[in-house]
Amino acid sequence: MNDVLYPGNVDAKTLGIEAPGGPPTTVMMVVPTITRPGEPFSVKVALADDLGYPSVAFGGVVTLRGAFARPKSIEVTFEEGAPAVAEVPGVTIAKEGFYRFEAQLDGKTFHSNPTNCTADPAHRIYWGDPHVHTVLSDCMTSTCRSLQFCYAAARWFAALDWVSAADHVSNGRCTLGKWMEQRAGCDARNDPPAFVTLSSYEQSLKGGAGGDNNVYFLGELPLFIDEYEEGNTKTLATKLAEALPTDGFFIVPHHTTRTGKHGEIPNDIYPGPGVMPVVEIHSKWGTSEYRGNPNPLEKIHPGPSYVVDLLNQGLPLGFIGGTDTHATMPAGFGIEHLKRNPGMTAVMTHELTREQVFRGIQNRHCYATSLERIYLDVEVGVAQPPSAVQTGNSPGRGRPGHTSMGQVIEWPDAAKSREIRVTAAAKSDITTLDVVRNGETIHSAPVGDWQGSVTFTDEDDLAALALDSPWLGRFVYYYVRVTCVSGAQAWSSPVWLVQP
Repeated sequence: MNDVLYPGNVDAKTLGIEAPGGPPTTVMMVVPTITRPGEPFSVKVALADDLGYPSVAFGGVVTLRGAFARPKSIEVTFEEGAPAVAEVPGVTIAKEGFYRFEAQLDGKTFHSNPTNCTADPAHRIYWGDPHVHTVLSDCMTSTCRSLQFCYAAARWFAALDWVSAADHVSNGRCTLGKWMEQRAGCDARNDPPAFVTLSSYEQSLKGGAGGDNNVYFLGELPLFIDEYEEGNTKTLATKLAEALPTDGFFIVPHHTTRTGKHGEIPNDIYPGPGVMPVVEIHSKWGTSEYRGNPNPLEKIHPGPSYVVDLLNQGLPLGFIGGTDTHATMPAGFGIEHLKRNPGMTAVMTHELTREQVFRGIQNRHCYATSLERIYLDVEVGVAQPPSAVQTGNSPGRGRPGHTSMGQVIEWPDAAKSREIRVTAAAKSDITTLDVVRNGETIHSAPVGDWQGSVTFTDEDDLAALALDSPWLGRFVYYYVRVTCVSGAQAWSSPVWLVQP
């Protein structure tokens, strides 16, 4: 029999005091995105009310089922008056494949995120929200919650692997006392390999100077560095480099299309790929992928500040997603003023530690999603005979001659065709898998199932398509967009093909 774990007294009280939910309407189940046959893992479960808050009004049993797993069914008992959140360790799957668990509540069936059970995984995938605001931000304070709530909710209710409280520092919003509280709270809650916290803060810059950015760092930073009045992304990077090792921090622009805070990044203020490795492509403010996308910010800057504008400019940026929640709701549950789906970041690495998550993002071994934890594997490389979309219970695998998302590879023969392999699985059905080249969708494959794969061969001569960049030289880039029936999306970090 599997023992059921519940949050400790402090976390349970924090959830119950700051966001007490009513009768449950939704069962949320989270499993590791990548598992191995016979390897024990945990299933995390939470009951949410109709507003998306953790229910404290349920006393009874919820049964989790998976005919493919051992045990095949798990009964989780919740006590009325306590937050309905729990973790069930010791679950195993015997055979390779894609799987989802399910549960029922009031006659409705709910599914977990998918897990890819594979005997020889190239990496694991760890999910986090890199962009949560608490009351320490002193911004929309009436809707925010405490720093302790951020960590309790991220770990137990949202069932994230890692989180970052990126509180504001600009415009007098932070003091030495607040800074010390942020750092102490972050370090106290860092608990690998169960749960990881990243040190960060939000640095506001003016429109044209880089806009709003988050700073993520390892090690000790005695006090935040704020360049709002006169600085830009490059001067910020220069001053951070005086206080931290050169590989001990990076800067991430977000909601780059926001009017007044736009993130156009001219070459003269771009701090370089090592300092700015990724961009936040989606948050609850909206999607900044391309002009005309279906989930834009409410007020849009007219200039070239979309993510594809920055990519076409030649900035080698991977993708992350976050909430930018100003209600302290990691992974975006609950009600707040921001209207779009919440964003999350998947980090592909080997173990769950602060440094591994940090390096995973820094090296662009990551991708972004909205609303759901979507499994996504993308490879670009030597062309093979193309195939139609396939659905079925088979895990995706890497192959020699192909490179995965986030990498820059030399492509000496511009006329040689390229093969793009995509495997995806989601909580809800996937409608399309789109292959994007240089900001344009060049192939769209319908799926119509919760899992699918496609292989597309691009035979166009790259010589006529290549763009120029002082950072990459002559280049072409590819990424993949996944869209689901639920409205959830995923964006793979690009792969860049450069002329040697």
